[in-house]
Formats: sequence, structure tokens, C-alpha cells
Amino acid sequence: MLARDLAAQARAAETPEEKVALAAAFQKTSRAVRLTLALDAKLERQAARDARDEAREAKAAADDAALRESRVVEAAEAARLRVAEPTPAETQKRRVKGVLNRLLWTEAEGDEEEYEILREDLDARLYEAEDAPGFADLPIEVLAQALKADMRLCGELVVTTAARLVPANTGVQSPRADTG
Repeated sequence: MLARDLAAQARAAETPEEKVALAAAFQKTSRAVRLTLALDAKLERQAARDARDEAREAKAAADDAALRESRVVEAAEAARLRVAEPTPAETQKRRVKGVLNRLLWTEAEGDEEEYEILREDLDARLYEAEDAPGFADLPIEVLAQALKADMRLCGELVVTTAARLVPANTGVQSPRADTG
């Protein structure tokens, strides 16, 4: 509106100096209007670009969160399966470790570092042995004796299995110690 008023005043001006001043004012005003419109358009484009970028980032973050969630669920499911259903080889390894644990501690003579070294050695040997065919089917006594000999452990290996235990409610009494 101001630019139109200035243009009308410039045409109606009587002196050349007045026309020049009004024309210069018209040019400056119209330039300011053009720059303002261009700036408004630029700001609108930038706002639209920012909105697209934010939407893209939000979608990427949601996708990442969903992926992490699915990985957590998969890992939890895998862990549940490992805990709930150990493989026969894992069960065998756990049993052999349990049988040899006291012997390893005795061999280490109470030294924590030596005990850890022996445990790591046993773990490595069991890791290698589990790939052998029939590993899970070997009797624990046989496997424990073989590992004891292979590791050159001395001391008595005591293996207690369920077959050697007397059930509590069978009426069979275990021999009592002589207290007299």
C-alpha cells in the first residue's frame, strides 16, 4: 500500500526534485517489499525442510528403537532357551566341572590364582572335548578320570551320582557309623 501511494505521489509531483525524491523512496520501499517477500518464502522453505528432517529423524529413531527392542526380545528369548534347555553337551560339561571342582581347589592348595588357572584349563579342555562324537553320552566318571589324568591332577576323585544315592523313602537304610 505504501509503495502504491508513493508511486501515485511521484506521478503527481510538480517539481523534478520532488519526483526524484519520491521515485527514490518508491524504489527503496519496493525493494524492501521484494526482499521481505523473498525472505518469507525462504523461511517457509526452511521451515518445511526442517519439519521433513525432524520427521525423518523421528522415524529413524523409532525404527532404531524398534530394532533394539526386537534384538532385546530375541536375546532374552535366546537366553531363556539356553537357561531353560541346556544342550546335552552343556549339561555334561557342567557336571564334569562340578565333579572336578573340589579336586582343582585341593590341587591349587587354596591359591585363588592357581585355582582360576586350573579352571580355565579345564574349561579349555572341555570346550575341545565337547566336539568329539559321543561326548554327551560318556559316563561322567570316565570323562572326569580322563581329564584328571590329562591335567596331571593328583588326589582322590570322588564321583557321587544318583545311582549311588539311596532314595529317602525306600526303607533301605544306609550303614550307620559306629559311635560306640
